[in-house]
Amino acid sequence: MPDSLERIGLVAGSGRLSTEFVSSAKKRGKHVSVVALSAEIEETLSGEADSIVHIPPTQPNKIIRFFSDENVREIGLVGKVEKSLLFQSLRFDLTVLRFMKNAKNMADATIMDAVIEFVEENGMKVVPQTEYLEHLITSCGNITKKKLRQNQRKDAEYAFRMARSVAALDIGQTVVVHKGTVVAVEGVEGTDEAIRRGCALAGKGAVVCKVARPKQDMRYDVPTVGPETLQVMRESGASALILEAGRTFLIARERLIREADASGIIVVGWSENDIG
Repeated sequence: MPDSLERIGLVAGSGRLSTEFVSSAKKRGKHVSVVALSAEIEETLSGEADSIVHIPPTQPNKIIRFFSDENVREIGLVGKVEKSLLFQSLRFDLTVLRFMKNAKNMADATIMDAVIEFVEENGMKVVPQTEYLEHLITSCGNITKKKLRQNQRKDAEYAFRMARSVAALDIGQTVVVHKGTVVAVEGVEGTDEAIRRGCALAGKGAVVCKVARPKQDMRYDVPTVGPETLQVMRESGASALILEAGRTFLIARERLIREADASGIIVVGWSENDIG
């Protein structure tokens, strides 16, 4: 059995980040042990991971036992977990039930901080997502050929400021703005549904902005955008996507740029220094 230093564990939610994480870890010679949070994720990663098991997120003690048996000491938390699980009639183990009873709220950061504390109490470490996904970090500047017009830039700057404010409250990390008005803020439904909702209200030309929390813990929930979100923007009539540079992930970058250029959607990476 490989030494624990040669192993990495992954709690894999839905989306492409999990596949990217496994691929990156394998390139570094790591033995990758995966807990897939759904049967669909297990099927997707079964040909990539060295060992894999499906355990739902409602059973954290089983997850820890699996990693312990696998001699894993470092774990990545990657991919999307539907927060709607909290509102369903599922079988939660005692650890989850105690947390739900005692937690001050069910905000994403509250939940994930408790997850990390639980992992560390069991002698394991959660690694930053950027440790294995640094190749996906959004660069600063114009990402597509087309650039923001003056009226779009005004909306984009406002969207960036509003998105940062909303993210600081741990409500969501995406806002949709049109003509100086916030028309949608991301909630439990996620980025794509927020875009659909905002563009349905605003009509064509809205600006979408996605940022990290001001005190983003890079071990979890790093904001991520890929071609699927771009397709939603195209179908909904959005005109531009503003991403926080250095603190968000851009999946399938070349494909996204190609499709954005073809559809006339502007994609830009900004930091706070780019806001007037």
